[in-house]
Amino acid sequence: MKTHFSIVVWMLVVSMAMKMVIFAGNLQFTGYERIYFFGNLFVIMIGVFLGIRLFKEMSETKTGFIADVKAGIKVVGMYAVLMSLFVYVYYTFIDPNYFPTKIDSQMAALESSGRATGNELVKSRETAQVILAPYFQSTITLILYLLLGAFYSSLITFFVRKVRNEA
Repeated sequence: MKTHFSIVVWMLVVSMAMKMVIFAGNLQFTGYERIYFFGNLFVIMIGVFLGIRLFKEMSETKTGFIADVKAGIKVVGMYAVLMSLFVYVYYTFIDPNYFPTKIDSQMAALESSGRATGNELVKSRETAQVILAPYFQSTITLILYLLLGAFYSSLITFFVRKVRNEA
């Protein structure tokens, strides 16, 4: 891969393909959702590593720790913005019934457990409708991917520098 953007494009292709396979197989409410979640974390780690590696290859001089971290964050930043856009589009247009179905199943479980009744169920549903909405989920996706990306970038930079015996 020759640019940081090409790394991001491949990350997006893999992440979107995983999500669409789960949607096409009607596996949204199964354990495969966890595979998608952890798969995206793995995609972020690989993207950060490839971004740092590309930065080091393109640099003519020895790079510093902060510059390497920034190279990893650069990849994750682009990926996070584009994935949050995809999350919004996915839950708004591709699978608009996902959140209402999830809310209904959670409310049924809450009601059958006996932990909430009447007014508490109404308040719980209102809270769930705010949290389980495309805009809120895309915002959370953006924030969490940026935070995880910064953490992974620091961690992977540390390990890359250790393996290469850089100070």
